This record gives sequence, structure tokens and C-alpha cells, in this order.
Amino acid sequence: MAMAGAEAPYDPGEPSPWWLKGLAIFMALMVVFMLFNTASGILSPMLIDSFMPEDFEDLEPYPEDGTEEEKAEWDRSNAEWDALVEYMDDMMGVLEFSAVQSGLLALMGLFCIPVLWRGDRELGVKLVGAWIGVNFLGGMGMMWMMSRIGFMPNFDYGPEAEAVDLEFIETFSMIAGYGQIIICNICFLGILGLVASKSKPSTSFDIPSGFRPDNPPQS
Repeated sequence: MAMAGAEAPYDPGEPSPWWLKGLAIFMALMVVFMLFNTASGILSPMLIDSFMPEDFEDLEPYPEDGTEEEKAEWDRSNAEWDALVEYMDDMMGVLEFSAVQSGLLALMGLFCIPVLWRGDRELGVKLVGAWIGVNFLGGMGMMWMMSRIGFMPNFDYGPEAEAVDLEFIETFSMIAGYGQIIICNICFLGILGLVASKSKPSTSFDIPSGFRPDNPPQS
């Protein structure tokens, strides 16, 4: 029997299950986005191979009877086309890498959704944390590949390009790409940290009272 005057433990209540369910809904949206990226990474190279000829002569025949100026212009266009084809071949590797990464993230996200929805906080938080790690590493790897390929084809832009600092554009694009990946994943970590904090199970504890002694007298 409870002692007269004793205080009941303070129970702040269980956290709302919708913190974990909300994260599950967020992961479902990310899965849809990753599936779209996977399909895009698979279909884009196929479409490019189908509609982009390897030789410039398939687009514009060589002007056998043309003037020297027309032949020189064709040679310049042919060289630019070869540079574009080479650049697109390198980009196909980036798209394939992106498709593999997005497919892996979609698969991991599918594992996260039911775990979070049923309220398994510990496992769900770990799975989402692993998802963020793979997303970050994959994004950094893709940016490293892009930095090697370049963000623009290696064309001979001629004297018109002297007024534009192409090297600055490349550097700015690389910094912006890395920054975008870092900021995006910091936001993901912030969302995960908020959900982990808000869904943490509460603990019951006694609030000490100043109106009763710690050791009440025995009757």
C-alpha cells in the first residue's frame, strides 16, 4: 500500500509515434526520387546511343566541292563533334555510377520504411544513418568523377572565349557541386537528429518535494 503523502513518479508521456512515421514517409519520397534517378541513369545512355551518331559526317557530309573556307569550317565542326562524343562517352560512366548509387539508396530506403513505420526506433535510426552515409560517399565519388571529366566539353572556343574565364567556371562548378552535397547531407543529418531526439522514449523519475522530508517518520 502506498504511504500516505508519497508522490507518484512523474511520467512525461510517450513520444508521438508520428515522428518515426513521418521519417518513414520522408524516406518513401526519397525512394521514389532515387528510383527516378535510377531509371534516368539507365535510359539516358541508351537514348543517347540511339540518337547521337558517332561520326559528324552522318549529320553533315563533307563538302567535297565546297570552298576552302567551307572545308575548314567542316573540319572545325568535325573536331568539335569528336570532342563532344568523347565527353559524352565519359559522362555515360558518371550516369551509370549514379544509377547504381541511386538503386542502392532506393533498396536501402525500402528497408527503412517498414522499420520506421512499426516504431523500431533503434534500428530505424541506424538504417537511415547508413543511408545518409552511402548518399554522401556516392555523391562525393560522383563529383570526383566529374572533376576529372570536366563540367564542359573541351571545345576550341576561339578568341571569343578570351573574355570568359572558363577555368573559373570549372572551379566554381566543382566547389558548388561539393558544397551542395555537403549541405544536403547536413540537412539529412539534422532531420535524423531531430527525429531521434523527439522519438526517444521518456523515463519516469521522481520530482523531489520541498514540502516533505526525504525520510518520513515511522508511525
